[in-house]
Amino acid sequence: MKFLKSISFLLILLLISCNDQPTKLSNKQETIEVSYVNWACDCANFIERKYYISNTNYEIKSEDCIFIEPLNNNVKIPDSYYNTMHFEYYLKLCGQFYKDKGVPKSYEQKTDNEPEKAKVFRYSNFKIIKR
Repeated sequence: MKFLKSISFLLILLLISCNDQPTKLSNKQETIEVSYVNWACDCANFIERKYYISNTNYEIKSEDCIFIEPLNNNVKIPDSYYNTMHFEYYLKLCGQFYKDKGVPKSYEQKTDNEPEKAKVFRYSNFKIIKR
């Protein structure tokens, strides 16, 4: 019986340690502007516009990219934005960053490869804005 309890405990620890979901919010409300990056991989797929607004020669780096996650399904970005609108529009998001890097539960993987952890912004509302 003790053996089974030990195995169960180890499995729970393993599951917790493999969780890529960030857990600690910064508690600092922010408004950020982001553009969608349609990578051909499973990676953080938004870039804050601050990087290239002030530097027209800026080239997107994966380490500058972030994931976004909705506070709930009522504020989820519509699929139409990802399909075609992202070419002409960007997003203005209000929310807060997590303190720790991770991969949000809401992220939909495109491949079997696990995405690398990155900064995650949890937004409570958004606006789609014409470029």
